[in-house]
Amino acid sequence: MQYPPDIRVVRLMCTGRVDPALVADAFVNGADGVLVIGCYFGDCHYITGNFMAKQKLDMAGEMLAYAGLNPIRLQFRNLSSAEGARFAQHNTEFVGQIKELGPLGTGDKIGMPKLKEQLEIAYKALAGPKLRWVVGKKPVFIEKDKGNKYGEVFTEHEINRTLSGIIIDEMATHSILTALEKKPAAVKDLAKDLEIPAPETLKYVLALKRRGFVEMDGVEGTSPIYKFKPEEGR
Repeated sequence: MQYPPDIRVVRLMCTGRVDPALVADAFVNGADGVLVIGCYFGDCHYITGNFMAKQKLDMAGEMLAYAGLNPIRLQFRNLSSAEGARFAQHNTEFVGQIKELGPLGTGDKIGMPKLKEQLEIAYKALAGPKLRWVVGKKPVFIEKDKGNKYGEVFTEHEINRTLSGIIIDEMATHSILTALEKKPAAVKDLAKDLEIPAPETLKYVLALKRRGFVEMDGVEGTSPIYKFKPEEGR
């Protein structure tokens, strides 16, 4: 069994153990692509591990694409442990696609170093609890006779639409936090620098203030200045 030396294999007991934040971290640290190979659906030793892996990677893929990454760089494929030849084939095909695309920052929506900055923000969002909770609850919310605590059952389309909205919110929230960690700023300046509409920026800043992540740092003219609030001060 031979496959390109460009591949670095990371073995896990189950693809269900793949952490979306670590996928983002791989790109932050210079990986040009990530290929996750799991067993066939219905053949998972842990019953639903590969289903959960697919859900998490779909979410991570959408988040990273929103951050500017070309979706081709993150792929999920199914394989049996007995299919060594196909394992090599999958790796060879994937490496070929990535080489054709080029190094990270070429063939993506944005180039370096902006892409790395956005990937770092995506990493922070993926490491947080909100997206993990939604993905973890998705199978329950769409399963007949279960749903949420009020008994409401949602379609997969509705859950995916909600998830897309949360991805946008989390990217914006962590972009603002990252900016305020660097220096205090007014909402209008954050909106301009981050290219987020001012009313939306204000909404996010006030939400962060209520949660204790930011606080006022004075006023310039008529504009309140906000700064990042360190964890030990919350």
